Amino acid sequence: MAMKIGSLSIWRRAALGIAAASVVFAGGLVAGSRLITFERTPYPSSELLGRVNQLDAELKQLRKQEKQPSDIISSARNSICFIVSSYRLSASDGPPSPSLHYRLFATGFLTDDGIVVSNRHVMEPWFGDAKAQRLIFQGFLPTRERVLAYFPSLATPAELSDFATSSEADVATAHVHLPARAAVSPLRLAQLPSAPGDPVLVIGYPLGVTTMLAKSTALPYELSGLRSDERQVDRLAQINLIRPSATQGHLSDVIGMSLMYDASTAHGSSGGPVLNMRGEVVGVNAALINGFNGTSLGVSVEALHDLLHAIELQRRAASSQSNR
Repeated sequence: MAMKIGSLSIWRRAALGIAAASVVFAGGLVAGSRLITFERTPYPSSELLGRVNQLDAELKQLRKQEKQPSDIISSARNSICFIVSSYRLSASDGPPSPSLHYRLFATGFLTDDGIVVSNRHVMEPWFGDAKAQRLIFQGFLPTRERVLAYFPSLATPAELSDFATSSEADVATAHVHLPARAAVSPLRLAQLPSAPGDPVLVIGYPLGVTTMLAKSTALPYELSGLRSDERQVDRLAQINLIRPSATQGHLSDVIGMSLMYDASTAHGSSGGPVLNMRGEVVGVNAALINGFNGTSLGVSVEALHDLLHAIELQRRAASSQSNR
C-alpha cells in the first residue's frame, strides 16, 4: 500500500512537471509571438512610396542623360577653340626703349551669348607670370595686342574683345562674333556641384601647334618653311586640323572653387572645359601640379557662374544709365 501511494506520488509529480513545462513552453510561444508582432516593420505609407518612386525615376533620368565619352567629345569639339594670345611690355617713362613681345597658346570654349571662356592668365597673359610681374614692378606697362580664337569648323580666326576677368579665380571671358552659319554650339554649364570620384573629360590643345602637327604625317614638312607661329596656325585652320584632344579621369578632390583631377593635361590645355558625363562644363582647366604626375587643377564652374552674373549686373547698370 505504501508502494502504491509512492507510485501515485511519482506519477502525480511527473504529470505536474509536464503541465508546468507545457505552461512554460506556451508562455515562450506567446512571448515570442508578441516579440515578432512588436518588431514588424509597418507598411510604408502612400506618401513614402510616392517619394521612393519619384527618386527612382529621377535616378533613371540621370542615367539616361549620361553619355559615352566618344559622344561627348564629338558633340563638344567644335565649341572648343585654340587661342593665340599676344601682348607687349613697354617702359612707361625714361628714354624710349624697344617693347618686349610675348605670345601664348591656350584653349577656350564657347558659352551662351557669344561668350568665350578661358583662364585669366590666358586673356591677360602677364597675370601670374613671374618675369612679367617683375618688369611691371620696374615700371613696364602691359598692353594686350590681340587675342585670336581658332574654332575647328572655321577656316579663319575670330578676334576676341570685351574682356572680363575674375578677381577671385583664374577665369575670364571675352566676346566673340562668329559667322551666322558657323557650326559652333555653346557648351552647357553644370548647375549642380561636382563631388570627388565623379568621372570627367578634359578637352583642349595640349602642347599647342606641336600636337596638331603630329596628327598629319606630311604637314610638318609643308609648314617647316613658315617661320611665324601664327602663319602655321592659319594653315592648320585652312586644312581643318584645328582639332582638340581629350583625356579622361576622375575628380580626386573639390575644395571651394578648386578642382583636382587625374585627367592628363599639358601646357596649351589651359582654359579648356572640364566636362561631366552629361557633357556639361563643371570647371575650367587651369594648371599642372609640378612633381605630382598626372594631377591637374581646374576652376569650378561656380566661379564662372559668379563672373557671368557680375557681367550681367554691369550690363544692366550700364543700360539703365544710358536710358536716363
